[in-house]
Amino acid sequence: MKYFALILLLIILLFVLIEVVLFLKPVYVRETLIEINNGETAIEIAEELFQNGIIRNRGWFYLYINLTGVTKNLSYGKYLFFGYYSLPQVVNKIVSGEIYLKKITIPEGYSVKRTSKRFSRKKFGDYQRFRQLCNDSIFAKQLTGFSIPSLEGFLYPETYHFAEDTSEEKILEHMVKRFFIETADMDFAPNRKLDFYETIILASIIEREAFYDDEKPLIAGVYLNRINYGMKLQADPTIAYILDKYGQTRKKIYYRDLEIDSPYNTYKNRGLPPTPICSPSRVSIKAVLEPESSDYLFFFANRKGRHIFSETYNQHLSKQQQLKKKYGT
Repeated sequence: MKYFALILLLIILLFVLIEVVLFLKPVYVRETLIEINNGETAIEIAEELFQNGIIRNRGWFYLYINLTGVTKNLSYGKYLFFGYYSLPQVVNKIVSGEIYLKKITIPEGYSVKRTSKRFSRKKFGDYQRFRQLCNDSIFAKQLTGFSIPSLEGFLYPETYHFAEDTSEEKILEHMVKRFFIETADMDFAPNRKLDFYETIILASIIEREAFYDDEKPLIAGVYLNRINYGMKLQADPTIAYILDKYGQTRKKIYYRDLEIDSPYNTYKNRGLPPTPICSPSRVSIKAVLEPESSDYLFFFANRKGRHIFSETYNQHLSKQQQLKKKYGT
């Protein structure tokens, strides 16, 4: 009888040991996205995890969260599981609220319009709501502290991670905060007759003008020279910005486009446009703050992404003719 009891005890211990091993041994989960809704019970959560192969045993899950006292701390939201997970790791992920974040990259030089479209296409919020908020001067002042007409120029180009249901307001708030974090170490002292906002406006033009970063300080210097001499900027990117507002996106600017009646037309109006035309990078902002000194007043693209600079208009025209002869047009 004692021998039988001993065997039974060993069998029980073996089963307990197997259960403990299974409890601790991680489960391999293929990329699986689950959603825990607000108000779901622990039993319902356990069932969903089990059905998706994230846990081996519903009972162990329910017992573990009760023994550890985290039953009321399970956070709702979307969770992405991929790789190996032990039961404690699964529970910790849900308790900590480590919800699934989608990645989105906003490139340098994107306008408010293009940024709003990108968020909408990536299933983050509503395009019209983004545009409405970005062009709300009261909302813009709340986020920036400046009395400005829109958030143009302040949506910092970066790779972001947001929950799918993050509101448009929170997304924009985060982007503007990122802008001020990234520019906090820059000296915006108005020693070149440009205040903070004007610096961002000019940086946005340079962002759209220059393809190579090493040219940006020199281009900034040329624009500042033109401003100092009271000349019109005659910046093609500002014309492209007007056309985009009208729903026309094209690389080539025609002479007729230079006649468009708009405060953003720097061929017709002196000085800077009323707002930035895109969100500039750190490099472009720094180029305005630390421009390369020269006597250049003119430049044009050489068709290879670079620019050709001149001190006088006659030199400018001559170099343009030389380039046309070189390419036969």
